[in-house]
Amino acid sequence: MTEKKESTLVGKLVFGLTAVAMLFFFWWLLLYDHGVVSMHHQ
Repeated sequence: MTEKKESTLVGKLVFGLTAVAMLFFFWWLLLYDHGVVSMHHQ
């Protein structure tokens, strides 16, 4: 049972980190002033 709990915890951790990374990337892509959007409007 301990192994299953550990893998579940690792899965949640990986999912959380991936979700945070994606949110940060989309924030940078769409909202951040010096991101891709401002580069295309020069």
